[in-house]
Amino acid sequence: MKTIKSFCRPGNIKYFDTDIEVLVPSEYKEKDVETRAVWVSTVANIDIPRISSVEQYKEYLSSIIATVKEYNMNTVVFQVRPTNDALYESELAPWSKFITGEQGKYPGFDVFGYFMEEAKKANVAVHAWINPYRVSGDKLDELNMTKEEYVQTLAPNNFARLHPDHVIETSLHKLILDPASDLVKEYISDVCVEIATKYDVKALHIDDYFYPYEPIADEDEDEKFKKSGFEKLSDFRRNNVDLCIELIHKKLSKLDRKVEFGISPFAIHRTHINKFENKDDEAAWIDGSNNHASCFSGYKSLYADVIKWMEEGWIDYVIPQDYFDMENIVVDKEGNEKCQVRYADVVMWWSKMAAKTNVKLYIGQAIYRYSEEGSWSNPEEIPNQLLYNQMFDNVLGTCFFTYHDFTRDRNKALVEGRKLLKKMWTKPAQEI
Repeated sequence: MKTIKSFCRPGNIKYFDTDIEVLVPSEYKEKDVETRAVWVSTVANIDIPRISSVEQYKEYLSSIIATVKEYNMNTVVFQVRPTNDALYESELAPWSKFITGEQGKYPGFDVFGYFMEEAKKANVAVHAWINPYRVSGDKLDELNMTKEEYVQTLAPNNFARLHPDHVIETSLHKLILDPASDLVKEYISDVCVEIATKYDVKALHIDDYFYPYEPIADEDEDEKFKKSGFEKLSDFRRNNVDLCIELIHKKLSKLDRKVEFGISPFAIHRTHINKFENKDDEAAWIDGSNNHASCFSGYKSLYADVIKWMEEGWIDYVIPQDYFDMENIVVDKEGNEKCQVRYADVVMWWSKMAAKTNVKLYIGQAIYRYSEEGSWSNPEEIPNQLLYNQMFDNVLGTCFFTYHDFTRDRNKALVEGRKLLKKMWTKPAQEI
């Protein structure tokens, strides 16, 4: 065993606000069976280009598979529904504008269908990643448009254009489908079934975007809330998301073959109640994680009760986005060093939750955070995290955000970190 040492701060790393040292195996033991995944983000063309020709686009999609194999990874989480649209042939949604630049325009071939064919040839598992609610990342005020005007610019078969009364605005003047709408719940679950029946995907996958990070501006929400019977607005919102998740689970469970359903939540669900002065704070929980009370909470702010979904058996796996570093020291205005949350504490907490609920656990890791300074200037940050993961038998693998960081040399730490990863994953592993 060895104690992980920080690149920027010498000495032992301890768990948040404790005297317990982080001890990990001295050497990485490569496994024959584990999930090694990467997210391919299509929203805003993060990981995919605009199409110039069918041949060029197919070559690019094939290059994704080649890169995955180069790093001995075995799984791709491919974003097929970024903004209420589709990167696949769909009867329920228009072709995505992120392929051609124009929503609804046929790109000349089935993009996701081709990717699935190439992945199957290479023995790479594919999870179809959807965003359930997002209609647009555009800000209406910057476009000088009303909601009504914007939805008319969408493709004629876009659900949001067909049902504008089921679209709401956020405080940043973006549009989402209304999570309170039963019609929206049915639609989203039908989208999942369409993908799962049309393509031989391993799983359907949703990330951390449920209710948005910013407040919503739904002028009719008070009326919906009063009719709901809930005493608290927050419980009403969480129930809306619960019902959608449960419905997806029920519909997928009726298929002829097993298609897993997975969630990649914000890594901090709720924080241990002892960290709070106000014990009634919705982020406070007797079973919460070990981090600062000021940390963002997915349960409180995104209205995503992921632990309930695990307890109810509605999801098969969870990939918490543990995008923190092992040290994670911040300096306040007075120059005092303070720890908010550490990677190790988050992994330990999710390991306990997954063990309790018998749900598969993978860890979402932030290769995109490699930088020129701080802890993430240390190429060994990700390798240290992978070493730490091996302390927990029920951590079944990892998923990196995001794909282009395996192909672009943004900084020295990223380049060196990838080299270290290749030394750890020297042979293919069977996907779990």
